[in-house]
Amino acid sequence: MTDTNVAQIAGTVATVDEAVLKAMPIISTMIMFIPGAQAAAPFMPLVTGLLTAVDTAAKDLAANNPDMAFQDIINAIKNHLSGAAPNSPTLSGVAGSVALPQAS
Repeated sequence: MTDTNVAQIAGTVATVDEAVLKAMPIISTMIMFIPGAQAAAPFMPLVTGLLTAVDTAAKDLAANNPDMAFQDIINAIKNHLSGAAPNSPTLSGVAGSVALPQAS
């Protein structure tokens, strides 16, 4: 059995998360063509934001700096709420309007 530590697991999570983030534009586009899955379209920016937060946290853990992930999230919220800083795209929601499918 191999000796695995938290930093190694976090590094693997960050690698997988980056691959999923690269595929998110394709997933977001293709979801519009899957019957019944269009209802998930408004939540895709939130999923992307959560994956980005997980990626940042995993990278911080891999670098043996676990406190930075929490500080990054607090800073994003603080910047979003203050008038002088740019808004977080994740906290702002969908940039445009997304039409939901008609109920049958």
